[in-house]
Amino acid sequence: MNKLEASISLLIITCFAAAQYMFLAGVPEDLPHFAFLCITNFVGFLIALSFFFGELFRLDARQVKQSMVLAAELVAFNMFMLLGASGAGPTNTAAVLSVYFVFVVAIEAVFLHRKPTLNMTAGVAVVFAGVFLATGADLAGLANVHILYLIAADAAFALYIITAGAYAVSSNPSILAMGQMFFCFVFSLAFWGADALIFGASFSLPADGMFWGSVIFISFFIRGLYTIVQIYAQRYVSPLSTSLIFSTEIIITMLLSPLQAVISGTVPDAITPSKAAGGVMIVLGLLITEPNFMNVVRKVLAFRPSINTSDMKRGVHLAAISAVMYFLMDVPVQLTGLLPVHTGIKTFLPFTLGLFFGMYGAVGCCLGCIAGSLALGSWPAGAAAECTYILVAGLGMFYGWHTFSGTHSVRFLKPGHYITYLLLVLVLSALSLDVGVAASYILTGIFIALPVNILLGSLLSVEPVLPAGYSLACDADFSLTPGAESLDEANSIFEESGEKHDVPMKRVFEIQSLLEELSIRIFGALPDTVINVRVIYGEAVSMKLSYSGAKYNPFTISAGDDVLDITGLKIIKHRALRASFSRRGSRNHVHVVV
Repeated sequence: MNKLEASISLLIITCFAAAQYMFLAGVPEDLPHFAFLCITNFVGFLIALSFFFGELFRLDARQVKQSMVLAAELVAFNMFMLLGASGAGPTNTAAVLSVYFVFVVAIEAVFLHRKPTLNMTAGVAVVFAGVFLATGADLAGLANVHILYLIAADAAFALYIITAGAYAVSSNPSILAMGQMFFCFVFSLAFWGADALIFGASFSLPADGMFWGSVIFISFFIRGLYTIVQIYAQRYVSPLSTSLIFSTEIIITMLLSPLQAVISGTVPDAITPSKAAGGVMIVLGLLITEPNFMNVVRKVLAFRPSINTSDMKRGVHLAAISAVMYFLMDVPVQLTGLLPVHTGIKTFLPFTLGLFFGMYGAVGCCLGCIAGSLALGSWPAGAAAECTYILVAGLGMFYGWHTFSGTHSVRFLKPGHYITYLLLVLVLSALSLDVGVAASYILTGIFIALPVNILLGSLLSVEPVLPAGYSLACDADFSLTPGAESLDEANSIFEESGEKHDVPMKRVFEIQSLLEELSIRIFGALPDTVINVRVIYGEAVSMKLSYSGAKYNPFTISAGDDVLDITGLKIIKHRALRASFSRRGSRNHVHVVV
């Protein structure tokens, strides 16, 4: 992930934050605030755990403490936000919450001695003026106790932004995301129990569909996806830049006001000239702080044809995963009755699973759709139409990306990649020939699928399935045999190829160290094997090892391991952003990302 990808990801998840206010309307006023925080953080933790369970082997005491700190700051922010949002109105709420960058500047200047640059100072001033205009310059409307709650939420969230940015640099972001949601659940449960014992608050949850629809949205998008994307992205974007990007929430809230009015049965906020001017000034302020935020569109690269190596067994596995994901995204939402049958959260999956897994992802989504229609008792004709939309979106995105993006990896490193993706989303959504379905696919394809694709393709280096006749070119490909000579040759290859691709020497040393530790463990268990190594350089360096012989996972500790073996595992744990093991056929496969 580079700075452009991180900034786009932060901008997209800001849309989730703006949309949450319409779902907060489904929370009963008599429900204790900590009850809602408790259930949404618990569900969000389970969602994150299902995706990042394999990362728990890198858990340590330091990251547990960091997660507790982040959770305490978030519980304070959410508590004050819920108290303020209940009486300030959606527009004023978003406006006041958008100015927490002022607290970011103050905290960094006073406690961290970081003075903002001239363009940052000018951008902050313009954004602040824009927020003032976006509220309608209604100072009288801001004079109530709910605004004080929101200001307290600003201070708590500013502290959280700074702390999260500092922790994300040296800790595993997925561990921090899961940890903070877990401790948010624990803290909220404790406060909820105290509220019930001391003040007699209810210790039960409503059973109506609107409430659980709100729980599903907040848990998945705000607690889960929002948290994970934010912590990953803050490795590349400063706390002040992050807060300024989040300040666009007021603009999105105004644009979503008519939709919120329909859902909640209220009168939509009118977009006055003052509010429109404020929105323009907020965008202008962002451009001042990030003058290179938008670049000139570049031409796509040419094809590099070769042979596809994917096998049917892997395809069946990917299709099964896709089917389960579609089913779980479809049935719970439909049971709430909150969204129409052919729309909802699930519509982002063809644009993600189709892009990465091709035919297997699209077919898997169709199987999940059919299973969901049987579970819900829907008409077969409706499932057939939905499967048609899935195949068009999934296969169209797959072949369109590999035809027009100029790359066979799923990366968003250049503006041309974003343009290609957005055009494909618009065209493929329009082919549904149904306004409601097209709108759902466009919204989820841009605001959900895009940040997920950036996260999977850029930072986690998920290997995509490729069209027949093409393969993913690697930057270094060699074999490793037992003995110091072979490792010396590998180190020379790393240094030469790393210099060719402008990889920092520190990153090269990290890769060399990881390969050395892994090869020691693998050759210790399988002395007669040969390790095939393939390396792809990017913002994150991806190294894939494969070796024959008995099944051996180098990331597990056995009874015969000594202190040096455990130390080697700690080195891998500290330096690797992602580490995974799989067994396919008679070969072992290891994937490490740094």
